[in-house]
Amino acid sequence: MRSLRGKGRTAAAAKKAELRGDLPKAVELFVRAEEPGEAARVMLLRGDAETDPRVRLQHYIQAAATAPDGHAARREARQKRAELVIAMSGDAAVSAVARKDVLAAAADLEAIGQVEAAARAYAMAGDTEGEARALVGAGDVEGLEDLLTLEQSRTRDERKRKDASADVDLLASSGRRREALAAAEEHARARIDDLAVRERAQQLSGRRAAGPRARITVRDRALALVLGDEIVIGRTEGALLVPSAAVSRRHVRIARGAAGVFVEDLGSRNGTQLHGMDVAGKMPLGDGLELKLGKEVSLKVVPSAELPGALAIDLAGSAWLAPLGPVKLGVGDWQLELATDGWIELVSGAPAAFLRDVALVPRTTLLTGDAISETRGGPPVLRVLG
Repeated sequence: MRSLRGKGRTAAAAKKAELRGDLPKAVELFVRAEEPGEAARVMLLRGDAETDPRVRLQHYIQAAATAPDGHAARREARQKRAELVIAMSGDAAVSAVARKDVLAAAADLEAIGQVEAAARAYAMAGDTEGEARALVGAGDVEGLEDLLTLEQSRTRDERKRKDASADVDLLASSGRRREALAAAEEHARARIDDLAVRERAQQLSGRRAAGPRARITVRDRALALVLGDEIVIGRTEGALLVPSAAVSRRHVRIARGAAGVFVEDLGSRNGTQLHGMDVAGKMPLGDGLELKLGKEVSLKVVPSAELPGALAIDLAGSAWLAPLGPVKLGVGDWQLELATDGWIELVSGAPAAFLRDVALVPRTTLLTGDAISETRGGPPVLRVLG
């Protein structure tokens, strides 16, 4: 009896503390009086009065944990906690952490019979199964039909996305990279919100082996190539660029004519010099030429001993090989060509070309990082470095 009277006095003191607005003290005293339901009720009042949503949430969580099963305060605390979690999540519900919190809130709302609110929360978290279950519980037949229709549409869209992605992968793996990039970009335009599709298009575009310059290895022999039927050298335009004020925008070109290979000054401001003398017009290559561009930049052009039929160009210390046409790689009849759209293409016939276990098409548009074999699954004989 003495214990009961003590608890009664403590509970009375708790009510007085509540009336004078000392809610923390009231909670403490209700707990000491072994009245957890009342303690939880006051915790809810503390939460309702709190302006900081994170602190308010902690009061609701504590109230839900303190109130006994079946007590009205427990149900109210769970509802307020769930509603606040959803409100705080906002647009961030798509993140993994927020989604977990929103799903827990939806389950709480469903458990306490707030099935319509639970359906909205499940929808926010992208849980179609939970949303459908809650809609059934709410008797919302129209909402359930709308959900099923939407889910069927999503399923069709996902199937289309996967089919389109598979088509891009098939084109890319077989060597038809130009077509793969075009398909990926078209798909990205049609699905501007699909990050994976956009990244696939960007990946293909970023790895595109575009001329006129190319660095490759053939049977582990490194080659620095400059491709095209003619090579223009200039400060800002051309296949090879020289960042020198002495060099004109387009200074000289190297090409093959009826009488053989020649080097031609393109009307440059500071001229092209041979043995210190300005030269004009087309200069036959012969056994080779050692020139100065704008009296400052060295240019040496000689027939290549490394790649038959090509030219060896040394421009201000940078060495390049220029075949002035297709590059014969010395692997069967394989050769590299520069397409009109800038793609570098491998033209192969015998032997066939393979990317790991996949046979490539006879005219393969190349990507940086390609390692191409002459047998299925064999060691690479051609690597595209960039």
